[in-house]
Amino acid sequence: MSDATDRAPAADGPAAPGDESGMDPKSGGADDGGPAGRESAAGAPAASSAGATAGTRATAASVDRSPARTSARLAVALAAVAALWLPTTGGRALGLVGTALVAVGALRGRRRRVTAGAVALVAGVASAGLAGAPVLPLVGATLCSLLAWDAGRYGITVGEQLGRGASTTRLELAHVAATAAVGTAAALLGTAAYLVVDTGTDGVAVVVLLVGVGLVLSALR
Repeated sequence: MSDATDRAPAADGPAAPGDESGMDPKSGGADDGGPAGRESAAGAPAASSAGATAGTRATAASVDRSPARTSARLAVALAAVAALWLPTTGGRALGLVGTALVAVGALRGRRRRVTAGAVALVAGVASAGLAGAPVLPLVGATLCSLLAWDAGRYGITVGEQLGRGASTTRLELAHVAATAAVGTAAALLGTAAYLVVDTGTDGVAVVVLLVGVGLVLSALR
């Protein structure tokens, strides 16, 4: 009886560690598998989101944001017409400088150069007016100068927002046509004001002309 009693604890002793070691793999697997699975599940959407973001950035970077072609070409053409319409040498020289600035700004996306070119064109108009040029060429050149300014800046905006590859020809032509209609009405109003006023000097004629320019600028904005 004493031998059996002594051997029972010896048999139970190894069994206890064996049972504990048997439970450890199960509990350890549960502990390791749960968080690992959750981390994998959480990591998959994060990786997918990161990939989508990278793809969006790559697509945005590949879009050509250069100025829209139609508006840029119209701006250059209108500026050239304005410069060649001026009847005096000094006014035409300023107009050609303005045309070059408008061309560089409209084609390369530089708003300040487009504006500087329009200012040079209007300065050419003022120079021609002070030299005694007829009012109708001055009004026509002024209108073309301001239309060139508007078309150049609009083309830059369209390129930045929609990209140069987008089909925007109709949109650009509609914008230029609407601006030309409003600008022509303002130019006619300025011409009518000039014809009504008794202009005894060229300075008064230029002042009246510049009032018409202000009306056109307000219409364009």
